Amino acid sequence: MRADDWMALQCVLDAGVSPDAVCPFEHFLYFEDERLAGLAALALQEAGYQAEAAPALDGNWAVVVYAYHRPNASELERRIEFLEGVAEAFGGEYDGWGVPVKR
Repeated sequence: MRADDWMALQCVLDAGVSPDAVCPFEHFLYFEDERLAGLAALALQEAGYQAEAAPALDGNWAVVVYAYHRPNASELERRIEFLEGVAEAFGGEYDGWGVPVKR
């Protein structure tokens, strides 16, 4: 896991989210064209993820992956590695994740 993933995970935990609670995550993948984004989204759906492709603000295409899992390092690392592999297989890039935190 990248250093920024570790820092973001610590912020989530510091905000009071339990590492044992299942939380809604959004993971972000980016692709240069609609076709590749669509193929990646389809592959992710076939793997059991909810994923959708949409135009990104910079002219590329984003795939947003919705997943529910625990905010702990091992689970997050496993998900990130899988999503990085999917992004790479379709010529894209994994660009991080987010989880809503109530204050």
